[in-house]
Amino acid sequence: MTDLDPTGGQTILDQFTTTYLRYRWVIGAGIAGVTGSVMILGAGQQYSWVVTVAGVFILAHAFATGIWRVNAPLTALTVDISLANLSMLVLALADHDASGAQLGLFLASVLVVLLAEGWRRTVLLAYSFAFAIAIMLAAASWDSQAIIGSAAGMVFVVGMVTGVVSSIKRRLAELEAARAQTIGVVSHELRNHLAGVIGVTELITEPGTGLEIEEIKELLVLAHHQAVEAGDVIEDLLTASRAERGVLDVALELVDLGVEADLVLRRFGVEGENIPLDTPEGPVWATADPHRFRQVLRNLISNADRYGGGKVIVSIVYAGSVASVVVSDDGDGVHRADEASIFLPYHRSRDQAPAPGSTGLGLWIARNLTRQMGGDLTYQRRDGLTIFEVTLPGVDPHETGTDTAPVPVALAS
Repeated sequence: MTDLDPTGGQTILDQFTTTYLRYRWVIGAGIAGVTGSVMILGAGQQYSWVVTVAGVFILAHAFATGIWRVNAPLTALTVDISLANLSMLVLALADHDASGAQLGLFLASVLVVLLAEGWRRTVLLAYSFAFAIAIMLAAASWDSQAIIGSAAGMVFVVGMVTGVVSSIKRRLAELEAARAQTIGVVSHELRNHLAGVIGVTELITEPGTGLEIEEIKELLVLAHHQAVEAGDVIEDLLTASRAERGVLDVALELVDLGVEADLVLRRFGVEGENIPLDTPEGPVWATADPHRFRQVLRNLISNADRYGGGKVIVSIVYAGSVASVVVSDDGDGVHRADEASIFLPYHRSRDQAPAPGSTGLGLWIARNLTRQMGGDLTYQRRDGLTIFEVTLPGVDPHETGTDTAPVPVALAS
C-alpha cells in the first residue's frame, strides 16, 4: 500500500504512482546525463554541475528505493522537489534568472495533487511555493517588492492547476469506484444465472427424480432463459470494452423496426408480456444493424423495467426521413441534476438505489450503438412520462420495393 488513499485494487492513480516510482531513475539519469554532457562539451553555464549533481542524487535515491523495495511516493517527491529547487536557487544566485521557478512550481503542483491527500498535500504545496519565492527573491537580489506581481501570478496559476488536477483525480476515483461496483454486480449476476442453469441441469439429470416430460420442458425453458440472461450481461461487457477502445463496429442493412421490436419483447418473456408495442400498419424501415438495434432496445426496456413505473410502452413512428422507437414509462424519471450525465458510463441517478442486475452501462451502450448506426438516443420528461427515443435514418417503404415486412427466421440471441 502507498501513502495515497487507495480504495483497494490497482486503480489508475495507483498505477500512476507505481510508474512514477518505477521509472523515476529515468528522470535522474536524464538530468545528470544531459547537463553533464553539456558541461563536458563546454557549452554549459558555469554552474551546470549543480544540476548534474541533483540528477545524480535523484538517480541514486531511485535505485536505493528500488533495491530496498521502499514504496514511498511522497518521500520520493519531497526529495525531487528539494533537489530541483535547490539547483534553481543556486543558479538564480549566480545569474539572477528565475525563469525555472514558475515551471518547477507548476510541475511540482501537478505531482503533489496526484500523489498526496489532506494535510500532506497542503504542506508539500506550501513547501514548493516557498522554494519558488526564495528563487525569485534570489534572482531579484532579495528585493521583495520586485516579485509581488510574479508571486501573485504564481498563486493564481497554482490555484488553477490544483483545482483542475483535483477535479480530474476525483473523477478518476469515482470512475474506479463505479467500475469496481460494476464488476461486483456483473460477477453476482453471472453467478446467479449460472447457478440457475447448473441447478436445473442437475435436477433433470439426477436419477430417481420422476419428472414428467412437461416438467422437464419447463425446467429447460428456465435454464435457457438464465443462459440467455447471462449472455446479455457478457454481450454488454464486450460492447462496452469495444466502445472504450474505439473498435465498436456495426453492419448496416435495411431493417423493419416493428419486427425487431417484437422479437425483443418476446425475448423478455413473462417480464415483458404486458409491454404493448404501438406500431403503424405496415413495416417501418430504417437503416440499422439488426443485432445492435435489438441490444439497444433490450437495454432501454430493461432500464424502464428496473427504474420506471408499472406501465411501459414501446412505440414506433416514421416521420419523413427519420424512424423513431420510443420507450416510455410512467415512473418518476431521472433526477433533474442527473439528466446531463445519465448517458455516461457507470452513472446512476442519485435518488435511485442500484437495481439488481444493473451495471450502470446500459444507457451508455445504447447511445453509443445508436450513434454508430447514424442515429441518436435522447431523454426527455413529458406529460408525466419518462421518454427515451431512438432515432434512426428512415427509409420510405415505397423505396424498398415492397411494403411487407420480412419474416424473421429466429429470435434474437
